[in-house]
Amino acid sequence: MGEGTSAHKNPKLRLVPAIAHGTVIDHLPPEATLTVANLVADADDEVLIGLNFKSAHLGRKGVVKITGRELSAADISRLAVIAPHASMAIIRDYKVVKKAPIPIPQAIINVARCPNPNCVTNHEPCTTHFTVEQAEPLIVRCRYCERDFKAAELHLL
Repeated sequence: MGEGTSAHKNPKLRLVPAIAHGTVIDHLPPEATLTVANLVADADDEVLIGLNFKSAHLGRKGVVKITGRELSAADISRLAVIAPHASMAIIRDYKVVKKAPIPIPQAIINVARCPNPNCVTNHEPCTTHFTVEQAEPLIVRCRYCERDFKAAELHLL
């Protein structure tokens, strides 16, 4: 490392290791960062977690980097429930090839349990299915009991 490039010599420089291939989830609320890492990272994944970085938009933010793989549709649906304002970048050969906000899917399938204790999905073996009624703030409707729920009410599987 050259003279003047370390964080000690330049307090404005933040060194976060780059990844060669994988996914970066950025602009996470700090309180959701560890939850996101646990939900989307597999046991064998190399994961870098950054907490409480300064952010112009959030004040403080979290970052999760997962090496060697891109997120599945189910992972992205989980992210939409936990951190709908986060962004995701796909990294290949140390370059960002795609960066976008986390998309809110039209349907959230087999990602969360219905909060309604009387819903059939809590008593019978079946796939849960929620349709997105409103993106901001996120409100979903259970296909089976037809009740609406806020994202914070959902219990992720």
